[in-house]
Amino acid sequence: MIRLVVWLAVCLLVALLLRRQPGFALAGVLMLRLLVPAVAANTFTGLPVTSPIGFHPATWLTLTLFVVMAVTAPRPLVLAVIKHRYVALICVVFIVGAGLTSVIAGSGGTRLLIDQIAAPVLIAFMILAVGRGARDRQLLQGTIVLAAVVQSIISFAQLATGSVLFFEDAYLRIYWFDPERNTRWMGTTDSPLLLSLLLTVAGALVLGYRSSILRFALLFLFTASSLVTQSRTGTGFMIVLLLVAIFLTRMSLLSRIASVVAATVAVIVVSSSGLAGGLTGRLEDDTGSSAARLSAFQFGLSEMQHYIFSGSGLGSSFDIARDAGLQTSLESSFLMYALDVGLILATLYFGMQLVLLLRYGLVSAEWAVLASLICLVSLNGSSALAFGNFTGMLSWATLALVMVGADNLRPEPSQGRVSALSRVRISRAS
Repeated sequence: MIRLVVWLAVCLLVALLLRRQPGFALAGVLMLRLLVPAVAANTFTGLPVTSPIGFHPATWLTLTLFVVMAVTAPRPLVLAVIKHRYVALICVVFIVGAGLTSVIAGSGGTRLLIDQIAAPVLIAFMILAVGRGARDRQLLQGTIVLAAVVQSIISFAQLATGSVLFFEDAYLRIYWFDPERNTRWMGTTDSPLLLSLLLTVAGALVLGYRSSILRFALLFLFTASSLVTQSRTGTGFMIVLLLVAIFLTRMSLLSRIASVVAATVAVIVVSSSGLAGGLTGRLEDDTGSSAARLSAFQFGLSEMQHYIFSGSGLGSSFDIARDAGLQTSLESSFLMYALDVGLILATLYFGMQLVLLLRYGLVSAEWAVLASLICLVSLNGSSALAFGNFTGMLSWATLALVMVGADNLRPEPSQGRVSALSRVRISRAS
């Protein structure tokens, strides 16, 4: 408990020192969340990961930042909540409903609710409050890209040494992790699939960089790291992003030709180095993984009719899948939440995210739209949101960046009225 008190004191100090630079504070939250795995949260807080308040250290920092902002500079936050009041209302309804369901069912999902839903929603509203400037948006996007670079470098070091390097004691507590037989590396995320997700989201953000050299250097780096994770979906996304960078981003004809040549050389080098060997093996023989995922998905769809109004509590879908004899989880965050908290609440929450992406994504001119789309698709095609990791924070952060990017392209209502009045006065004067 002493360690938690010390960490809260650090969070309060950071929040107070950066209260006039909230963009840097939010960037610090994102970096902390993307670099420290959930299984190692107790390194900072001293609380066991099974504790109801054993939140990730970034969650504690988020809660502290929100309180300090609400006390010292509430106006931007209040305006953001008023402007997006329906989003705030749906989030509150979901959090209260999911919390009550989990408490009544005794599933012990409090920590998951705060880490994956409540804290990420608070981050989103803080970004909506202070992230309207281009500098803050670039800072937050750059933070995600920087975290992906760091994680890529760590994954290469892990591949070379055959060791996780950091937080080894924490990783040894994961039931599926065997250091003697492991061939898929994840940096300091909570699984190789999560590292792959971070790389693809960061890769989408990189497409907005003006320098084609930097853009392709980072995309090649992320693609190589995706091969280390042996994620088929993630590597597929990275290949698509590379094609988008070559054929759909602005660059001179000479640069485009050079990019094609560089990509060809990279493919040859990777093929000869054996880096893609693990992924190729999984493509040739996935040991029944695809069939198990399909069975789990079909089971989840068939069970939803029994969980329309209420669920069995957050985290219970794992028990439901195990009792049904499935080899995997339900492999869809939406399906898992539908069984955990009820179909109505799950549809309300995930449907809201989709509506927000469509509404603001069609207006926004930034590559954060693609990053947010990749994030939402990946989350609902895996069990990411059903256990402790950074996906909740990442999905809401990218979605908030899409929303503020779109807002900056729309004239304020007051400006529209002023312009209209000016035109009336000019017409009368003439």
